[in-house]
Amino acid sequence: MRRSSDRLSDVLEQLAGTSKDAVSLGDVLAAVGERSFGALLVLFALPNLVAGILPGLSIVLGLPLMLLSLQLLVAARKPWLPARLAHLEVRTTDLRRMAGTLVPRLRVLERGLKPRLLVMTAPWAERIIGGACLALAMLVFLPIPFANLLPAVGIMLFGSALLERDGLVAIAALAVTAVSLALFGGVAFAFGAAAGHAFRQLSLLGG
Repeated sequence: MRRSSDRLSDVLEQLAGTSKDAVSLGDVLAAVGERSFGALLVLFALPNLVAGILPGLSIVLGLPLMLLSLQLLVAARKPWLPARLAHLEVRTTDLRRMAGTLVPRLRVLERGLKPRLLVMTAPWAERIIGGACLALAMLVFLPIPFANLLPAVGIMLFGSALLERDGLVAIAALAVTAVSLALFGGVAFAFGAAAGHAFRQLSLLGG
């Protein structure tokens, strides 16, 4: 992907190796620097891929994912988090546990990335990616057990595509986005239909 000192897996290990009791989202932003939105999308999406790794984490990470996606959509020059959000913290012990699980998976992903189909990560495409990530981040934010897995995969793939200008991975991420939205749309439609039917039955009983 990049030289070893620049790999996100190394950044994650460095964050987990801190002597501080907790690591804030601002610390993550500082560790990544202005490398790209892609790096932050990957780092904030990854923890959602491990079921039960830290209860409630999807809600905490869903906020910065939505904000970063919106910035990408409007072609912001560099990533930014408001102070209140940047001060949100994860205990270092929890981060180390996450790193132990996620770093090996991240390294597998890093080995497969390379620049290709560059048109899919051109500036105009980045806005489309930002919009897709925003939709996925909203799904990640929903407090539904296991429902954030597929959207998080999509965000992680989009971030990886931006990092290494890998258009093939961007196409895969678009496919994941389409499936995610279709699944959630289908569930929402079914729930609405069931609720409507129940309401009609109650109305008949009441009448």
